[in-house]
Formats: sequence, structure tokens, C-alpha cells
Amino acid sequence: MMNYRSAIFFLCFITFTHFVKAQSTQDTTKQVLVLTYDEAKAQMLKENLRLIAAYYDINMAEARTIQAKVWNNPYLVWNQGVYSVEGNDYFNAQRQALIQFEQIFSIAGKHRNNVKLAKMSVEMNKLIVEDILRSLMLELSNTYTSLNSLQQQDTLYEAVLNNVGQLIAASEQQLRTGAIAGNEVVRLRSELIAIQAQALQNRNAIEEQMKNMRILLNLPANNYVRTSEKVTLIDSLQALPQLISYALESRPDYRLKRRSIDYEKRNLKLQKSTSVPDIKFAYQPFDRGSNYVRPYEGFNIELPIPLFDRNQGRIKESKIRVKQAETGFKQQENIVVNEITNAYYQLINTQKGLSNYSAQFIQQLEELNTNATTNYNRRNISILEYIDQQRIYIQTKIQEIELRNNYNRSANQLNFSIGKELL
Repeated sequence: MMNYRSAIFFLCFITFTHFVKAQSTQDTTKQVLVLTYDEAKAQMLKENLRLIAAYYDINMAEARTIQAKVWNNPYLVWNQGVYSVEGNDYFNAQRQALIQFEQIFSIAGKHRNNVKLAKMSVEMNKLIVEDILRSLMLELSNTYTSLNSLQQQDTLYEAVLNNVGQLIAASEQQLRTGAIAGNEVVRLRSELIAIQAQALQNRNAIEEQMKNMRILLNLPANNYVRTSEKVTLIDSLQALPQLISYALESRPDYRLKRRSIDYEKRNLKLQKSTSVPDIKFAYQPFDRGSNYVRPYEGFNIELPIPLFDRNQGRIKESKIRVKQAETGFKQQENIVVNEITNAYYQLINTQKGLSNYSAQFIQQLEELNTNATTNYNRRNISILEYIDQQRIYIQTKIQEIELRNNYNRSANQLNFSIGKELL
């Protein structure tokens, strides 16, 4: 029975060892890519697939403008008799044949309005691309700052784990000599396991943000992006009304709503002009089958009579769409003002909270952590006091890192709300 258990344990040990080696081999295949924020932004502007796809919408709108400018093609009509009873012959052009050229002309400004609508569509698609870029910039900024925050926490956890690991090794040596009690080593190991669990959770969060970063920059899955801290310094924040004024000038979604009013008004003109029917002119240079004179030469005009269909429904719909666009524009203005106000005060509040973490306070915290290890080794403090000081150090450092991340994210949100990178 003991041999069976030993064999199972040995097999599990070999499997675990193989798994660890496989994981180590996989980690070595990762390509570390060190990127500053500006370098990441340049990479996104060049390689982001969503942005590239959005530019195709502009190209398609420009192609529709080309199509809107072209005129209707002329028609060639050839009428040929198949069989003549009198002559008992087939396809005799001498007996019956007709040639006719036709051309449809749009009147009442339909062609002009179609062209102007197509040009407006190009402008609106450009604004849509600008808004997509604005959203991508916010996503990149938040992803970059969050990834940097998590990597800073990972560095913190590594340093703490290394320190606790050395302390456990020293304590085990003292335990063998009988200098300390065994429960102290157990408490240290328990604390080590708790910190390892936190570090593991942080690593998983890093992988999640790393995935987002690779998608944004269109990077291979084996790339590991190493970030640097994105410092946002705000010495003096402009007044809120000035920021709102900037947004109303620069935000593409607001400009798009304003342009959509012009688009719907132009579409209303198009629908009114559509109520006037097109005219078709035709010219017959040759008609051997005419009953008037053979061969006959003449022309004709075809014009639908707008007796029932005068495009009434579409005209009414277009009038409603104008009112809808005007309402949407007012709503968007309200959204812009409230978004900027919210982001503005969130940034101020976060800035006040971050000011509590002065350089002097952080230095004192680092000294407290160093002294805690030294005092515990010298038996000046108990194991409980050491663990308590260690937890305070980790908690305070993580709070500072996360608050700095929130500060950068608040600045990113304000930039997004304004539509420009003012911060």
C-alpha cells in the first residue's frame, strides 16, 4: 500500500515538474516590447484594425459621391420585325425597322441635391472616424495607465515576496537552533501564501489588460508590452466654461449632430425635388415601319403625370427627420456639458486625494518597511507586529499606485470629454 502511494506521489510530482517546465518554456517565448505612451499611440494610429476599417467607410462615401455626379446613361432602342406575312420572309429590315435614342433628364435640382448629399456623407463619415479615434485614444490611455499600475504592483509584490522569503529562510535556520518558536515560521509561511494569492490575482489582471493592449496595437499574442509611467501634471486647470467651449468646437460627435441637421434639410429638398418627375427625350432617326411616311424621322417626350404619387410620404418623413435631428443636437449639447462637468470635478477630487501621498510620506513608509524587517530580526518587535506593519506597507503602496492610476484615468476621461488632449 505504501509503495502504491509512493508511486502515485512520484507520478504527480513528475507531472507537476513537467507542467512548470512547460510554463517556463512558454514564458521564454514571449517577446518583451518596451513602449512609452507616445510610442503606443503611434503604433495604434498606424496598425489598429478598427481604425483602418473606419477609413474604408470614408473611401466608400467618396465612391458614392462619384456615382452621384454621373448622369443617366442614354438608351438605344432597335425594333426589328421578325416575320412579314406579305413578303413571307424573316428579319427583313427593308420592310420594318426602328432606331431610337432616349435620354432621361432629372429636373428640379434632383441631381444637384444628390451630389450635395453625397458630399455631406463624406464629411459625416470623416467625423465618425474622428469620434472612433477619440474613443480609441481613451481606451488606449486607460489600458496603458492600468497596465502600468498593475505592473508597478507586480514589482511591489515581487519585492515583498522576496523579502518575506528571505525572512522565512532565516527563521527556519533559527528554528533548527531553537532560537524561535515553530509557530512564528508557520505564521510567516501563511503570510507568504496570502501575498502570493494577491500577486497571482494581480498577474491575471495584467494578462487581461495585456490582451486589450495587443488588440489595440494589433500585436502578436506572444508580445509582452512593458510600459513606463504616464505622468500627467496639471499645474493649473482651465475654468470649466472654457473647457466646455473647447468641446463644443472640437468634439466630433457634437459636430456630427450639428451636421446631421444640414444633411436632413438637404434631404428634404431632395424629396421635394423628387416630387417633380423626370423627363425622357427620345429621337428617332429612322423608322421604316411608320404608317405616316417611310422612313419616318422624329422625336418624342415622355413625362409621368404626378397625379397620385407626389412623394408626399417621404416629404413628410423628411420634415420629421429634420425635427428629430434638431432634438438630437440639443440632447448632445446637454450630454457634452454634463460629461465635461462630471470629468472636471472627478479630476479635482482625485487630485486632492493624491496630494496626501507626498514624497516625504512615501519615504517614511519605505523606511517603516525596512525598519520592520530589521526590528523583527533583532527581536525588537513580535511576529504579529511585523505582519501588521508589512500589511500596512503593502496596502498603502497599492492604494497610492491605484490612486495615481485613477488620477490618470480621470485626466483621460476629461480629454475624451473635451475631444482634445489638453492634459
